[in-house]
Amino acid sequence: MGFGNVARAAPEPGSGAVVIGAGPIGLGAVAALVERGVAPVVVSEPSPRRRALAERFGAHVCVDPAAQDPFDAWRAAAPADTPLTVLECSGRAGMFNEILHRAPRQTRVLLIGACMTEDVFTPVVGLYKDITVTMCMAYPPEEFGRTLDRIADGTIDAVALVTGRVGLGGVSAALDTLRQSDDHVKVLVRPGLPGTGLHPAP
Repeated sequence: MGFGNVARAAPEPGSGAVVIGAGPIGLGAVAALVERGVAPVVVSEPSPRRRALAERFGAHVCVDPAAQDPFDAWRAAAPADTPLTVLECSGRAGMFNEILHRAPRQTRVLLIGACMTEDVFTPVVGLYKDITVTMCMAYPPEEFGRTLDRIADGTIDAVALVTGRVGLGGVSAALDTLRQSDDHVKVLVRPGLPGTGLHPAP
């Protein structure tokens, strides 16, 4: 999904990006942005494990939002007047409103993370700052094949995303552990695995 939505937004080389959330979608977006020559790519993620993966996928700056504002990090890393795209991949309620208030004028915002509750934001902030917002789920179908090619040729280390495995009996436990963002990134369901617990990634 990260590659497809970046393809849909088509940020140009010479522009930069802030990625909010480094789960599987955010990490895919990081790799896609770097592939396109977007720089700097700043990632905001509270989990040390996921920040380390974001660096492995090519992020130029990774910050813990509890310690540093990602937009301050962006301003420190990017030359003046660099066009900015923000990819909201966390799905956290309230994050879109925070982005509107913190992003510079004429930022493009892609809402990729699926916020599953009602959310509140202040539209006039985005209006006065001339911010463009795109909500993304569908993306160019040809990106499916291109992404598979990247995995097959090793351009993308998809194995690094898989931090655990479960059998069918362990799906409930997997969902519980994925709510703790520093425990796992992606848990692969393998029907033949025994038991209800998580198995380590190979």
